Amino acid sequence: MNHKIEVFDDFIPYDRMERIYDFCHNSSFKLGWADGNSDEKRKLKNLHSPWSFDDLDRSQLLQYIGPVLQKSKNFNHLSVDDIYLTACNLCTPADTFFAHTHADTDTLLYYPNLHWEDGWEGETRFLDKNNRDEIIYTTIYKPGRIILFDGEIPHIIGTQSISGPKYRFTVGVFFKRK
Repeated sequence: MNHKIEVFDDFIPYDRMERIYDFCHNSSFKLGWADGNSDEKRKLKNLHSPWSFDDLDRSQLLQYIGPVLQKSKNFNHLSVDDIYLTACNLCTPADTFFAHTHADTDTLLYYPNLHWEDGWEGETRFLDKNNRDEIIYTTIYKPGRIILFDGEIPHIIGTQSISGPKYRFTVGVFFKRK
């Protein structure tokens, strides 16, 4: 694939995944995260928990970010010092999502749920920059998965099925471009 999207699986040991999940589960969530600025999109705000750098460290996810960046082919120029924003998103089967970008950033997504089954959906779809109707890459929601990508690639969260868990967490870590 020639798009700047990289997937890392089985990078975090399960006992650490449990701690990260517990930190997500115990985070304080608020309304306010919207996938765009239009009135239609603003009225469908989602739940998120803004994390400080200290929160990212206490979650125990931070210690894996540096090694993932070093292993990356496209993002190994980044470091944890380039992180400017982190948020834990809480999604439910009732949520609505829209295609969006993270301008002037590179992005790391982490999927913290400990169990996820086929049919529960919740995938992340990446779209063509020039034709947002065209999907260029899809990654299923897989526990412990880390995705690094160019934040300017439009992407959208697929809503999870009502047959799955009530909550789907995603941690987004955003790196300011130099």
